[in-house]
Order: sequence, then structure tokens, then C-alpha cells
Amino acid sequence: MADYLRWILGVLVTFTLVPYLTARVVSWIGHIAKKTLVDNLGNSSQLVVGGLGVMIHEFGHAFFAFIFGHKVTKVQLLNIHYQNSGALGSVQHSWNENNIYQRLGNFFIGLAPYYTCSVALYLLQRFLLNAQFNFSSIGVEATINANNLVESVLNNLKTAFANGTWSMILIYLVLTIMIASTGYDLSDADFSTVHKGIIPWIIVQFIIGNVFIIIGKIDVLNGYLLYFTSFSILFMVHAIISMILAIIVIKVLGIFDIF
Repeated sequence: MADYLRWILGVLVTFTLVPYLTARVVSWIGHIAKKTLVDNLGNSSQLVVGGLGVMIHEFGHAFFAFIFGHKVTKVQLLNIHYQNSGALGSVQHSWNENNIYQRLGNFFIGLAPYYTCSVALYLLQRFLLNAQFNFSSIGVEATINANNLVESVLNNLKTAFANGTWSMILIYLVLTIMIASTGYDLSDADFSTVHKGIIPWIIVQFIIGNVFIIIGKIDVLNGYLLYFTSFSILFMVHAIISMILAIIVIKVLGIFDIF
């Protein structure tokens, strides 16, 4: 019984707490990045520099809202008149409270920008720099090795820069700054949406976990647990590196007062 409870707890922690906490950490740094952008380059820089990040952020909300069957009534990827409402972009959606799939979807809809921005940055590496990703050090062992995760991110970045031309590297860095300066900043409203989906998501995980036990596929789910945790942390590390880069460049640009 103790092993069963420990295993179920592991499922709930992996698929609920890990994405929630990694998104919290990234969002905290994302808020610093956006504040650095405004403080150094002015309010208009949120559109000029950070507009791409805002659009990917809002696209993430909208995309996951559609996936989970929400009724999306308005999508504004970028609000150029944000001074009037204070919102750089917005997605308005509603759901059926009696539909557990739609309710648990709120968990993913709220966190969506964290993942869409990370995927966008990896796609930029893949298509602009011809990066050949190597994640062989992830999931090989039965435990998560933080050093391996950080090493994977750094090695992939080094490989990407080695394969890319100078012009493509410059374009990649510019786009990374545009995305990382605003895209990762999850608002209180975003986390409020996440909270609405936590309980339904936990219930579904509990059911799925027991199904894997019944059909004798615990080892399969254990593999999913390890990979999901590893990639969540990997996304977090990559996001942090990107935001630190954005903060440094923004501070340098701020010296020249170009906005």
C-alpha cells in the first residue's frame, strides 16, 4: 500500500507540480526580463522588441483553448493600443463546467506560453542554425541528473552555433531576444486559469495511473515520468539562458537610448 501511494504521488507530482513550479520559476525571470525591457528601452519596446514574444504567448493560450474544446470568442495576438486596456494581447474563452476535459484544459491553457515559447526557440535553432539536437544523456539513467540536463542544453547551443552561419546566428539571437523579453511572463490571470484546472487534472491522472497499474504497464509510465520531468527542467534551463541573454542585450541597448 505504501509503494502504491508513493507511486501515485510520484505521478501527481511529475505531471502537476513539476510543470507548475518550472513555469513559476521561468515566469518570475520572464517578469524581470519584461521589466528590464520597459525600464531600459521604454514602453513602446514591448511592441517593437517584444511584440513577437507577446504573439507567441497569446497564440499558446488560444491554441490550447482550441485543443481542449473551449469556446474561443476573441483572440488578439498583439494590441497596439495597449495603453487603453493595459493588455498587450488577450484570448477570451469559455468552457463547460460539467465537462472535465474542458475544465482540466485550463491547467494547460494557463501554462501554454511557457511551452510554446520554448518550442519556438528550439524550432529557430533547428531551421535557422541547422541544429542537430542530442538528448541522449536524458533518461538513460533511472534518476534525473541536473548536470546532464544543463550539459544537454549547453551542448545543443554550442552545436547550433557551430553549424549556423554568422548571418543566421545574428537573426537567431535577435528573434530569441524578441521572444524571451516578453513571451515567458505569465500573468496572475494566467496562473488563475491554471488553478481552475488543477483538481480535474489530478483526478484524471489518478485514474490513468491506476489503469497503468491494472494493465501491468508501470515501467512504461515510469519512463514517461522520467522523460517528462527531464524535459520540463530542460525547457526551464533553456528558457532561463535565453532570458538572461535578452536581459544583458537589453541593458546594453539601453545605454544608447535608441527607443
